[in-house]
Amino acid sequence: MGIAGDTSPNVLWRLLNGESPFGLEPKVWWVHVGINDLSVKGCSEEVTLLGILRVVEEIQNKCPDAKIVINSILPVRRNEEGLLEHIGKNHEDQALRKKELNMMDSSLSPKRMHADLWPSIVSINEELSKFASKHKGIKFFNADEVFVEEREDAKYLK
Repeated sequence: MGIAGDTSPNVLWRLLNGESPFGLEPKVWWVHVGINDLSVKGCSEEVTLLGILRVVEEIQNKCPDAKIVINSILPVRRNEEGLLEHIGKNHEDQALRKKELNMMDSSLSPKRMHADLWPSIVSINEELSKFASKHKGIKFFNADEVFVEEREDAKYLK
């Protein structure tokens, strides 16, 4: 159903307008969408989360007996070394201040292509995990275990 570069509204449109292949009745749907909403389209965390959840809701409406797996939004590196975030309270406070400044910077605002998407990705993934834990037939797959390595000073892409 998805195409590289897709956003939640694109996938939702296909679901609502009969664009899925004829006879497609999977027992398991794997939902992996959100990073393009957040990075390319510049959507907020809330809008990105709601887009993903709306796709899940529509799949539930069309296929109430199907299992749905929500894949975590994958990490996006901040630099050539693959840095995702520094570890420690001081670094967390600095990252939050930087994120808030980035959100106010009008040169970055229309598109959130600035380097530090990791805090937003973590926040959205936490909410997706909570949602899945409260709904029968929905699971959350956290791909961080596959892609993220925690070292002494920070988290990095593997």
